[in-house]
Amino acid sequence: MWGDSWADGTFRKQWDLNVGSKYRTLLAYVGNSAPDIAPWRANIVTNYTFQNGFLKNVNVGAGYRWEDKKILGYGLSLNPDTNTYTPDTDKPLKGDSTDHVDLWVGYSRKLTDKIDWRIQLNLRNVGENHHLEAASLNPDGAVALARIVEGTTWQLSNTFSF
Repeated sequence: MWGDSWADGTFRKQWDLNVGSKYRTLLAYVGNSAPDIAPWRANIVTNYTFQNGFLKNVNVGAGYRWEDKKILGYGLSLNPDTNTYTPDTDKPLKGDSTDHVDLWVGYSRKLTDKIDWRIQLNLRNVGENHHLEAASLNPDGAVALARIVEGTTWQLSNTFSF
């Protein structure tokens, strides 16, 4: 009646394996920090435009981005009543904190009474290389999922405002 997957155990055992364990996992996460979200982050941005001299209308700027360690998974704890494992939210597995530097330089001028032009070169993640970073960890701390982190990239933009 229940198919092959139910033939080797009692209804309660199968219920616990297929439904109960997922429900207990969900309950373990309630009230805890969400994985992959940094609890703290800071962004600092500055820009300066020269008003006089041979650098008139040139702008230079920098940005700094920092993120605290993110929770990438949890260890496991054994529930002796059900003989099943659930995430142990007292044992979070965290990644590294990250920081990045961005730089830019630009120039702007008025082309006509109604048209302004701006060109800017942006460097993002200055001094970094492309690399893999853990996005999720298994309960034993092994990497379950990784993402590609961009190294230094550059972007040149031209803008006409009218």
